[in-house]
Amino acid sequence: MAHDKLTRRLGAVLGIGFIVFGLVESGIALAGQDNIVFFWFPALCGGGVLILLGLFKVLDPGWASIGLVTVGAFAGALATIWTVIVPLLAVALVVLVVGRSSRPATAAP
Repeated sequence: MAHDKLTRRLGAVLGIGFIVFGLVESGIALAGQDNIVFFWFPALCGGGVLILLGLFKVLDPGWASIGLVTVGAFAGALATIWTVIVPLLAVALVVLVVGRSSRPATAAP
């Protein structure tokens, strides 16, 4: 239970954080007439949305959840590679999601 709670909290922080960073970086890029907005917005906002979908919308913690979270974490980590800690948190999230889905389901009493 604590494992699932940690996974959801880390996923929420990374997902919302990626979306916020994506909006801020896209705004800065648009204000500076920079064409790199075509990288920031899809990588950060798209990655954040995929993480949130994979953790909170997909009901069965299986391959769909792992795939969405992995692609979202990779996209967000690629855009924030310079921070070092954020990509490490993204890798930790993927490991937690894989661990969550590989555990056998327990029957309710």
